Amino acid sequence: MNSLKKIIATIFLIVASNSFAQYVQGEIKVKEQSKLEISLKSNKAVNLFADFREDKFPIQFVFTGNSLPLNSDKKIVVSFVFTTTLKKDGKVIASSKRSPMPFFPGDMFIPVETFDFISMLSYLKENSDTTVSEIPKGNYEIILEAKPVGVKGEISEAKLNLKLN
Repeated sequence: MNSLKKIIATIFLIVASNSFAQYVQGEIKVKEQSKLEISLKSNKAVNLFADFREDKFPIQFVFTGNSLPLNSDKKIVVSFVFTTTLKKDGKVIASSKRSPMPFFPGDMFIPVETFDFISMLSYLKENSDTTVSEIPKGNYEIILEAKPVGVKGEISEAKLNLKLN
């Protein structure tokens, strides 16, 4: 009987400690979608940048947390590393990681500059002054990710698909 009490107490401690663990969850969406097909009107990355800047494709970052610590201002702040992966015809051709950036929990719009895919697309080939930011023909997939720093959890990624013929 004593061992049964120990087992029950151990299970209770495991469940209790997991319920109080620091944890975040959330998502990145572009135009309210986790997967988005973008039709380009031209093969210029600068025009795609303009579309993002004009809010045709707003990037939304949402996260909530459990048992997150307070900073010295008594506010919850979590740092995230934003990662961009660019694939062409299924093969990774570029990726980048940003330095950690602090955020408050909630729902916010973030600028396209948070990710590096515009510059990645702009410099895929040698461009002269007359062909600056031209994107070569192909099928592109852009993966946008956010990873919490010092806290467990997961932020669902966003995927953008571009096709240039």
